[in-house]
Amino acid sequence: MNCGLAYSGRVMLLGLLALSAYAQAPKAKPAGASLIDRLNQMSPAERSRMFEKMPPERRKALETRIEHLNQIGPEAREKLNREYALFQLLPPEKQLAARQTMKQIAELSETRRPMVRAAIHNLFKQPPEVQGRRMASRSFQERFNNDERKLIKDALNNLVPPEAGPQQ
Repeated sequence: MNCGLAYSGRVMLLGLLALSAYAQAPKAKPAGASLIDRLNQMSPAERSRMFEKMPPERRKALETRIEHLNQIGPEAREKLNREYALFQLLPPEKQLAARQTMKQIAELSETRRPMVRAAIHNLFKQPPEVQGRRMASRSFQERFNNDERKLIKDALNNLVPPEAGPQQ
């Protein structure tokens, strides 16, 4: 399986969560979780009716993300389902922090977003002490501005790492 495809699928799933959290008012249950659950349980006709009620920009963003998710292979889809299940096990405040981090990543420019995502992905592969050294390195400091470095650090703290087990 292509690791880049799986990672981008995970990013799309979390991006969908971030978008839904951003676009809806806070509720007792995280908005992204309930939206994803509802979308997964809807027929295409029901989903279409729901989209008709949305503002055009939100509708387009959700439809695009769903289309991308539908294009991934069965192995990548199963991996995303496992990661979503792990995400659901996180406490609500950790889920909210992850959604906010993904929203900030999604708001980066088209040129910076892939660089930040790649750095996060590569750092997740490293033990914490190596992550710290890498992020403190001169090349890392030169490659990413202060906001991007903070975002990368937040992602390492808030997001569920690839192939992770439940976090305490």
